[in-house]
Formats: sequence, C-alpha cells, structure tokens
Amino acid sequence: MSKYPFHSLSRYPSTSAALVVLPLLVLLASCASDKIVFNYPDEEIDLRLRSMKMPALYLDLVHDMRPVEQRDGQGHFFGISYPKDDAWERPVTEIYAEALAQDVEQTHLVELVPLRGQADYVLSVDLLSMGCRLQRSPASFLLSGAIGAGLGMALGDDASQRTKMAIVFGAAAIAAIPLPTQNRAEAEVRMTLKDRSGNLVWQKSCLGEFSEKVYLSTTARQDQQLVDKTLTKAVKRCNACLIGQLRQALLEMGGATGG
Repeated sequence: MSKYPFHSLSRYPSTSAALVVLPLLVLLASCASDKIVFNYPDEEIDLRLRSMKMPALYLDLVHDMRPVEQRDGQGHFFGISYPKDDAWERPVTEIYAEALAQDVEQTHLVELVPLRGQADYVLSVDLLSMGCRLQRSPASFLLSGAIGAGLGMALGDDASQRTKMAIVFGAAAIAAIPLPTQNRAEAEVRMTLKDRSGNLVWQKSCLGEFSEKVYLSTTARQDQQLVDKTLTKAVKRCNACLIGQLRQALLEMGGATGG
C-alpha cells in the first residue's frame, strides 16, 4: 500500500475524467444563477426649494444607450462585464427609472406628477452606462495553478503519475482557490430638462463609480451580492450628482422668473 492516501487514484482513469469534468463545473457554476434584482437602498435627504414653490416634474422615458458589452456581457476569467440584460429580472431602463424616481421623491426637490400636462418641467434620461466589471491578473491564475500542481507532484510515485496529478490538481486549484479580483461598478446618465413648452432649459451628465477588491474563485459568480455592494452605490452617486445639479438649475430659473 502506498504511503500516500490518494496515490491509488492515479492508477485509474479518474485523472483523465477530471480534466473533462473540471471545465464543465466551471460552465455549470456560471450558468446556475437566479435572475438579478436591483435592491436599491433608501436615503432621505432634504433638498426642497424653501424659497419657491415646489415645481411639478414629469419623468419621461429612459433611453438605453449603454455599450454593447454591458447589454450582452463579455469576457471570461481575466475580465468579465456583467450583468448582461438576460440576467436582470426586469429591463435595465425600468430598474433605473424606479431608482431615479425613488431618489427624486426622497429629496423632496420636486413633485412627481403622472401626466405630462400637469408638469412644469419634463425630465428625460439617457442611460449611458450601468454595469460592473470584474478584472483579474493572469499572474493570480499562475500562482494558484502552481500551488495545485505542486501538491499533485507530491502525491505521485513516478514521473508519469506526478505529471498527471500535477495537471489535475493544478486545474482544480485554478477553479477552486479564491483569487484577488477588482470589482468596479459604474453608472453614467445624461439628463435633459424641458419646460412645458418643450424648450430645453438644462442638460447635465454625471458618472458614478464604486470599486472594491474581492476574492472570488473562477467557479464562483456572486453577481447578486456584487451588484448589491457596488452597482447600487454607483447609481446612488450618479443620481446624487445629477439631482444636486438639477436643484441648482431650478433655483437659478426660479430666481430669474421671480420664484
């Protein structure tokens, strides 16, 4: 009997089978996920215009102008853009429109009205970017693979067995060991404000960003948790920038018209 408890595994075709099974596990892990929900946090900030009447605002359509890599999702291992449109529970334009309406209402800056004819102003939105990007260094894959290969080499008795075990354990280590990964989220939006006559009175773009370092294995795609931690913050920062600029514009227009 071998002094190594796993030595007997190398005498059977399990090593070859493992080389086939491991990539399949990676694919299955990336596919077996629920639809992503945008859990947008509440935040009450009083931005009301105390020196003038609260304007009535109608939120018009959100136009989806995101790049193709955000719509379709792109990349594997080293760089991944997510979530793709199919991964969301609802269309991204609806998700952002609800987040914007929530932020506007909770700032008490304007009164949202359901009909265009009731509004003093109409606000339309161009959604330029809203997504996340995972970025890994190729060196991290080499390091985890080397650790697994070293363990495999130690479990073989001869050169052939050591080589097989090194390949299997190296692949398993790459798939299973959490790797340092940079997760960056961004949301970029352009707002256009028109008066009730259809005249353009204000336009502004803002970019909200949030990034953090996380540790993920290649078989772990915790997209819901990552969206909750980063993309919601990026959208919140983008909206805070835009609503702050909108408040200043309303103050200036109210002062020009005598409030």
